[in-house]
Amino acid sequence: MELKDAFEDYRLYLNVLQRKSKKTQQSYLHDIEVYLNFLGKRNILLCEDISVLDIEDFLDVYAEDHIASSVNRMIASIHSFHLQISIAHPEIKDVSLLIHGMKSSKHLPVYLSVDEVKKVFSSFQDNQIDQYNKTILVVLYSCGLRVSELCELKLNDVHLAEGILKVKGKGDKERVIPISSYCISQMKYYLDSIRSVWDVKNVSYFFVNRLGRRCTRQYVHLMIKNKVNELNLNSKISAHSFRHSFATHLLDGNADLRIVQELLGHSNIQTTQIYTHIQDQRLTSVYDRCFQKIEKPKEE
Repeated sequence: MELKDAFEDYRLYLNVLQRKSKKTQQSYLHDIEVYLNFLGKRNILLCEDISVLDIEDFLDVYAEDHIASSVNRMIASIHSFHLQISIAHPEIKDVSLLIHGMKSSKHLPVYLSVDEVKKVFSSFQDNQIDQYNKTILVVLYSCGLRVSELCELKLNDVHLAEGILKVKGKGDKERVIPISSYCISQMKYYLDSIRSVWDVKNVSYFFVNRLGRRCTRQYVHLMIKNKVNELNLNSKISAHSFRHSFATHLLDGNADLRIVQELLGHSNIQTTQIYTHIQDQRLTSVYDRCFQKIEKPKEE
């Protein structure tokens, strides 16, 4: 079933069967328009092609510029949309069932320490698959990309001689990101030794797999999950954690918050400020450990 047809069915469902108020209808329909626009940009045109990962990717992006209550409203709209589809068309599964709401108090993002990043990078072997996977993670971390941005990265967006890459992020806003010398070296190796062999279809995307096809978000998520299990790292570490680590480590190096905002592509500085909370939390932890030692009562 095409998404545009599902949207019209949903509009009728809200108006006739649910008898929602005009304001409520507009709110739900606006949410679904935003959601379907995201899917459309990824060439997902049929309800049957939507996966749980697609919804999670959308919510990751949406949550960056919206508070928890807004995200929860969006999740409610998505649940309502998919439920209506599954009821009207039983052959189409409700893939939103596994999506849960956020707590009102926003959790601090999960990130890796510098030592953990080094551990991940040094764990790859000297073969094509491992070096391909390593390049993906090096770029995710060194450039602070979203997984969707990494998968959509084109060859002509990458300028290694100038040490920059251009990324088209949320709302088609383009940003320019500097590339570290370590990342440039890894990307050059991938281009010369791996991509030159795998690119049998002459595609325009920077990351291609062994079949010469564009790298997928599903592949990246699964690869990271396997690597986290292999190294016994925090099971909550995800692809987005490398982006969180990028921001956190920049601020640790005294980078200006506004610069980090630009590099991440956040439209709102308040979204970027979540990373300062990480620093505050760590400072408090160090402070408490220090004074626990000083204030430890003497044994009688």
